[in-house]
Amino acid sequence: MKVCLVSPLSVSDFVDPELTLRTYHRKMAPQLGILCLAAVLIEANIAVEIVNIDECFFTFVEKDRDSGGPNVGSPEGFFEELVRQFAAYDFDVYGFGSICSSYPLTLRLAREVKRLHPECINIAGGPQASVVDRQTIRSFSFVDYVVRGEADVALPRLIAAISANDGEELEKITGITYRRGEEVIRNGASPVIDDLDALPLPAFHLDPRVRERTGAHLEIGRGCPFACTFCSTNDFFRRNFRLKSPAKMIEQMREVKSRYGIQNFSLVHDMYTINRKEVVAFCETLLESGEGFIWSCSARTDCIDDELISLMARAGCRGIFFGIETGSERLQKAINKKLDLAAAMERIKCADENGITTAVALIAAFPDETRDDLRDTIHYFVRSLRFDHAEPQMSLLAPLAETPLSTQYQDELVFDSIFSDMSHQGWRQDPSDVELIRAYPDIFPNFYAIPTQHLERQYFREVHDFVTAIGVWFRWLPVALVEDSGDLLSVFDRWQTWRAEHVATTTMDGVRKAPYYNRNDFAIDFCCFIKTDYVENAARAKQAIAAISDVEGVPPSAPKDSQPKEESAVAASEVSDEITIDAVPYRLPNVRHVNLDVDYGEIIKKLRLGLPIDQVSERKVAVVFVATGSEAIEVRQLGALAAGLLHCCDGRTAIRQMAERIAPFAPRLSEIPQHKVCLYALNWLYEQQLIGFTAADPADKVSELRLAS
Repeated sequence: MKVCLVSPLSVSDFVDPELTLRTYHRKMAPQLGILCLAAVLIEANIAVEIVNIDECFFTFVEKDRDSGGPNVGSPEGFFEELVRQFAAYDFDVYGFGSICSSYPLTLRLAREVKRLHPECINIAGGPQASVVDRQTIRSFSFVDYVVRGEADVALPRLIAAISANDGEELEKITGITYRRGEEVIRNGASPVIDDLDALPLPAFHLDPRVRERTGAHLEIGRGCPFACTFCSTNDFFRRNFRLKSPAKMIEQMREVKSRYGIQNFSLVHDMYTINRKEVVAFCETLLESGEGFIWSCSARTDCIDDELISLMARAGCRGIFFGIETGSERLQKAINKKLDLAAAMERIKCADENGITTAVALIAAFPDETRDDLRDTIHYFVRSLRFDHAEPQMSLLAPLAETPLSTQYQDELVFDSIFSDMSHQGWRQDPSDVELIRAYPDIFPNFYAIPTQHLERQYFREVHDFVTAIGVWFRWLPVALVEDSGDLLSVFDRWQTWRAEHVATTTMDGVRKAPYYNRNDFAIDFCCFIKTDYVENAARAKQAIAAISDVEGVPPSAPKDSQPKEESAVAASEVSDEITIDAVPYRLPNVRHVNLDVDYGEIIKKLRLGLPIDQVSERKVAVVFVATGSEAIEVRQLGALAAGLLHCCDGRTAIRQMAERIAPFAPRLSEIPQHKVCLYALNWLYEQQLIGFTAADPADKVSELRLAS
């Protein structure tokens, strides 16, 4: 039999395709589960191909964007393209992976596949299908089977039984749900795979772009023994914690590197570091191997310590996902997470000191979440920004199917269109998906909401959007606002009032326009609010807040007046690396600076340490932004002399004129000739790649005035 495994759609930003393509394109390999199942089918001599729906999406968006087509912002157009693509296929069995966010699309696609190929067999599997298997089989006749949980054994057996038309064998296969006439048959659960080392390497060769990938996913283990009330993944693997051996993992990493040139790995496990001894063994084996692999993993902050973090870093770990969930001590107990939040922040700090990037994941809108709980969570989000390698993220709660929370509130769920990014596809939902979601709430509970008792869900959404945005658009401003105000929610409320009075409507005015908080409009408006309202009327540390707002409100590109002759570039024939008294310095196009009257470096140091910022040293400095490529920006602080000269490098003022103006910037250097001070400082700015020079007349060269003189 010919089998086609279809991955679920995991990303679909139809509003801002440019952002999507820039962020994800060519990095999104087929989901690991699909590749693992393809490998076990190949091992069983079953012919298999895969369809990566994410890749289909990127191809669709890229093609339509380049052609100027009408469907760039259209999930409907994408689905139509998928149907056309699947019409050309000819497989006996289609196996559809599932995740909660795109399960409506997966089921609609399965329906079209059955219409196009009436004789085919449709099998659903993966996390979402597994927990709503009965409802899926009962409601959708075009789904013939659901394989629940770990399918490594059940799927090959099922396909063999289908091929042999062996009904008796079907009854013996554990972990499957199917239809017999009008009856839904649910065989017993499959045993978990105890020996993960026995599983084959994922079928990376079925990914046509594998050699273009910057990294690969590899499963290092399965099963989380914890029981957080909102989480669904722990039940998928039956809470049975297992790990692959260090030898097996390194063998597979070496094989992937040898075949495809990849040595950057995401090691997949919901909670890898529970068995400290095994993690130590893996790290030590990696170090002994000398391979230099780079890897990331997931961990609980109470299942890891500073010594282990240091060892992991030395062994190549560069990323850890920490599910903190809430910054509220009260809610930590209520959701059965039970983390010590202060200790968790220390682990984030330690990871930062070891150069490990941490995803600090938080959730808002729990049913009994109070304003104080929400404030504590957003403060935790913002305070993690003090660490260079911390990347906080926040989601709204989604009632995932069959979790304790969704079961407890299953009769109270509401469809309010305030979707969680834990459980929906993007900024626009396909109307056909919405129709399906409304018709089958028991299959798609994640698109519904648990009512909140103390705050409106709309308020939670607005706070979520705001906090997520300030974490993206700014860095130190939100940290300073928390330290200054003591209550970022009060700042948010003040901002909402100001925004209502000063900002025009910010609803989406077209399918191609991103929501307000995802646009530069928000950053500009918020800086205006800080300068004109918060600093004037509410701030205690007025100088510090104003300085940070001035710095972080500056776009990284250089203005035209910093360019020579008011042009955006200098002709190659005009550029000189010889500094002469009549040369004209100009700021490079990738440089922008802001002049301040306070010590910006001191402010940032205090914020890093959590110290008050209401008293800061007055000092004339310049904060310089240097765009270094790949969207990276370096930020530097210059002293008064360098700052004053950089300001004078306008592309029109010659060094001879500038030398006459530097006295205010360098009063203690009066015994040194001004032109030498000027040339010294300009030479330093040049070496720092902040300025360039237009060529002067050769007759005017004064090489004796160079720094070496």
